[in-house]
This record gives sequence, C-alpha cells and structure tokens, in this order.
Amino acid sequence: MRSLLYILLICSSFSPSFPQEENRREWNKAAKQKVLLLHQSGKEAESLPFLEEYVKKNPNELVYKLYLARALFWRADLELPGHSEDVFSRMEKVRKIRDNYLRAASLFEENVGYLAKVSPRDPDLGKWTFLWAMSEWYAGREDRAIQLFKKSFKHDFRLNQANYNIGAIYESLGQILDSQIYYGTYLKNEKELKEEE
Repeated sequence: MRSLLYILLICSSFSPSFPQEENRREWNKAAKQKVLLLHQSGKEAESLPFLEEYVKKNPNELVYKLYLARALFWRADLELPGHSEDVFSRMEKVRKIRDNYLRAASLFEENVGYLAKVSPRDPDLGKWTFLWAMSEWYAGREDRAIQLFKKSFKHDFRLNQANYNIGAIYESLGQILDSQIYYGTYLKNEKELKEEE
C-alpha cells in the first residue's frame, strides 16, 4: 500500500510538466518556422525578437546563434547620427551601432569557431566567416576583418568580394600598395570566374 501511494505521488508530480514541455516544443517549432521564413525571404533583421527569445530558451542551438548574429548584422532599427545633432547624441548613437556589431562579431566568433571544429567541411563556413569579417569591419576592427576575409576566401573561392573588401580596408588605412594588390586579385578572380561560366 505504501509503495503504491509512493508511485502515485511520483506520477502526479510529473504530470504538470508534460503540458509545459509540450507547450515549449510547440513554441520552439513555431519560432523556428518564423525565423526560417524570415531568413529565406531576406528579412533577417525582422527575426531578431524571435531569435533573441529562442536562443535564450535554447542556448545550445549553434545554427540559431549564427542566425542571431546575422540578424544583428542586418539590423536596421538603430538610429543613425545626424549632422545637426549635438556631439554627445551622435556619439551615443554611434556607440549603440558599434556595440551591436561587436555583439554580432562575438556571436560569430564563438559559433563559427565551434562550427569549424565540428564540421570543418561545412559548405556555409566561408559565408559565416565572411559575415563575421563584415561585423568586425563595421565595428572598427580592421585588422581582424582582414584576417577573416582572407579565411573566408580560403573556405570558399567564390567569395571573391572578400579580396575587394580587403583592398577597401587597406585603402581606408592609407596603405595604397596593399590595396592595389587586393583590388588586382579581385579583378583577376572575377575574370576567371566569368570564364568558367
């Protein structure tokens, strides 16, 4: 009798969790579908609220963390500083934009690094590295961006835009000879890619 009562007590303590677990699964499924639909239609930034919540509830989802980083990169809801504003207001807006790119870069760093270890031949590795490089560049970390653009091109030779971007970074830094080398590499690769088609 006592063992039967104990079993009933254990079973009753688990029963409320089944609906909660089912609700969580349904929410996860709906959030994934919404995120994928927005990303497939080029509306990555609109998926940001869903991704923030999804990643918070599912912190081990590597691909969705990468989606979150991409959504942060494409984010367009942060105000741009205007010329007529006072210097402090402009600086605050610039800081928020830079922090957003730094957060995206941090997510890319953590998750692209992990993806490279677990799946070094992943066909999207170059694209994720390219977006990471763009995030670093927009955050003002040109040296890191250059290295990552080089890495993205090594992963995927079709990402020739990486060479152009390296040239643009070197040009902005006043390193004209280096910029000409990468612009030249970009033009040579573009010609070769067109000949292959």
